[in-house]
Amino acid sequence: MLTRQRTTVVVGLMALTALGQGMFGVGPASASGRSTGSITSFGTATSYGAPPSSGLAAPIVALASTSDGKGYWLLGGDGGVFNYGDAPFYGSEGSPGMRVPFVGIAPTPDGRGYWIANDFGAVDNFGDAPPESPLGAPFVFPAAPVAGIATASANGFWLVGADGGVLSFGEAPFYGSMGGHALNAPVVGMAATPDRHGYWLVAADGGVFSFGDARFYGSMGGRPQGAPVVGIASTRDGQGYWLVGADGGVFSFGDAHFYGSLGLTPPPTTTPVVGMAAQPNGSGYWLTTTGKGLHRPTPVPSVLDQCTQSAAGPAVKPTTIVLACGDGNALLTHLTWSSWTSTTAAGSGFYTHNTCSPNCALGTFMSVPADVRLSYPIDTRAGKEFASISYTFANPSAPGGRSTFTVVVPTSPA
Repeated sequence: MLTRQRTTVVVGLMALTALGQGMFGVGPASASGRSTGSITSFGTATSYGAPPSSGLAAPIVALASTSDGKGYWLLGGDGGVFNYGDAPFYGSEGSPGMRVPFVGIAPTPDGRGYWIANDFGAVDNFGDAPPESPLGAPFVFPAAPVAGIATASANGFWLVGADGGVLSFGEAPFYGSMGGHALNAPVVGMAATPDRHGYWLVAADGGVFSFGDARFYGSMGGRPQGAPVVGIASTRDGQGYWLVGADGGVFSFGDAHFYGSLGLTPPPTTTPVVGMAAQPNGSGYWLTTTGKGLHRPTPVPSVLDQCTQSAAGPAVKPTTIVLACGDGNALLTHLTWSSWTSTTAAGSGFYTHNTCSPNCALGTFMSVPADVRLSYPIDTRAGKEFASISYTFANPSAPGGRSTFTVVVPTSPA
């Protein structure tokens, strides 16, 4: 069932010291790979292709390897899935009107299906991947935007939020999380150990957190970097891992061998590296960029206004925020902002919603005064965007006459 718990941290951000085989290593900056579009392969990894930037409706956000390492899937921020090599296509969610960004893809152990997750925590299943709640657990909003997904078994997976909280679905055991702990930087991804009895989380500053049978072999936490870390991949025996930065820099720990990086020829800042996948036998890895150029950053945090409209984009101090992206039956209107900073925003307006009485088709809209707070700014293709919204409105049937809801709001792809 779905579980979100908090336990003592097994291993947190630690100094870079030798821990077993855990010496930090980086290869020569001039090491090169073989590129095909948004994909660059290193070691024995083969580049099987990538979609042309002109054919992408949204940037690439993640990739995953097949179990034999002879193919891979790429995931677009709109939920589109692209398959190469021996990776079969089982379906996707790609559509021009998709506003909730997808953030990760995880194949089932036999490679005959996959899950794709968006930053709201909703997961779509394809092929032999079972639904997000195989044991009938109800869906709940995560406390922070989802940053990654990892396979636990044929009937389970983990999601990790930017706050380090871990959600376990189906048969996925919960081994711990960073939920509720102060972080120096948001968590950006996770990787499972080969036996799937543990996992690592990685933060944008290169900090690594290990849980279950995942051992800590070092991190980039506290060390200067040229760009934020964006992904992590495990070696075949689980005794090491690689980290990759947005500039294509690769950092190897434990028994992870360095096969190269984008080195002295990093990708343009408009098409950064967004993830990596390792060859199952540990003899190479792939890096992927967004392929499609990112939008210019906004100068201050923003939210996505009118998420039901495909042409909508980030808006600073919007007067309206749609809460029900699917049907538009709930929204905040006539908003005015008393403060708008790089970390939080506060305002007031009206909570306007469909009474859905006798049903939503025949219901009427009513408005009541509401106070609004925005928080949790995250980095996206549009710059920094607030990813959490809390609103309090008058409700005579609630204790104290007021109700408060806190939810994750749609953002642009990371």
